[in-house]
Amino acid sequence: MMDFCQMLAIFLFCLMSICSAKDWNYFTFAQQWPIAVCAEHKSCFIPDSVVGWGIHGLWPSSDTESKGPENCNGSWPFDINNVMPLVPELKKYWPNLYPDTKANSFWEHEWSKHGTCATSLPATSNELKYFGMGLKLHAKYNISRILVNQGILPSKTAGYMINETEAAVKRELGVDAVIECVYDKEKTKKQLLYEISICLTKEFELISCNKKEVSETTCPRKEPFFYPPVHDNFPQIDISVI
Repeated sequence: MMDFCQMLAIFLFCLMSICSAKDWNYFTFAQQWPIAVCAEHKSCFIPDSVVGWGIHGLWPSSDTESKGPENCNGSWPFDINNVMPLVPELKKYWPNLYPDTKANSFWEHEWSKHGTCATSLPATSNELKYFGMGLKLHAKYNISRILVNQGILPSKTAGYMINETEAAVKRELGVDAVIECVYDKEKTKKQLLYEISICLTKEFELISCNKKEVSETTCPRKEPFFYPPVHDNFPQIDISVI
C-alpha cells in the first residue's frame, strides 16, 4: 500500500493538473497556409487532397505570459482509434505535411499539448469531440472563403498589405484576428502569408484576439506579403466545406 507521503504527492500532482487545465478563458483557433508551412520545413509534402487552409490547432488560451495551459494530462495519450470516423476529414483539413514524421504525430501532438487542457468543457471533453470541434470551426470560419469574399485570392504575382488584410478579415468576422507571415528564404525570397488565428469564448462565440498579439504581427507593415497557390496544377481554393 502507498504511504501517506506518496498519496499526498499524487493528490497534489492531480490538483495542480486540474488547476492548470482551468487556467484559461478563451480558445485560439489557428489555420495555416500549406505553402508557407513548407517554406519553414525542408521535409514537407502537400497531398493533392489538400487545396486550402489547414488547421494548426485549437488551443485553450489566456492573456497571461504563459498564453495558456499545456500538456494537462500525461495519463491520457492520443489514441487514433478514438477519432477514426474523422480521419478522412482530418487528413484533408488538419493534415500532417511532414513525411519524416509518423502519420498521426501532428494530431497526437495537438491532443497532448492542447486537447488535454480542454476536456473540462462538454464540447471538447474527449478526442472525438475535440477534433470534431476543430473541423466544425474550420467549416464555419473557413479562411479561404473569408479572404475570397474580400478579394484576396492566391496568386503567383499579387502582393497584399497587412493593414488592408487585417481590415478585410475584421469586416468579415467583426473581430480582430492575428495574422502571421513567414519569410521564404529558400525559394521565393518573399514574405508569405502563413497563419490566421481567431479567438473564441468557451461557448465558441467570436471575440477579438489580444491587441498586443494583433499589433505584433510577423507580417511586414511597409511591404507586401504574398499568398501563392497551394498547387501549380490545382490553383483553386477550397471553399467546398461552407
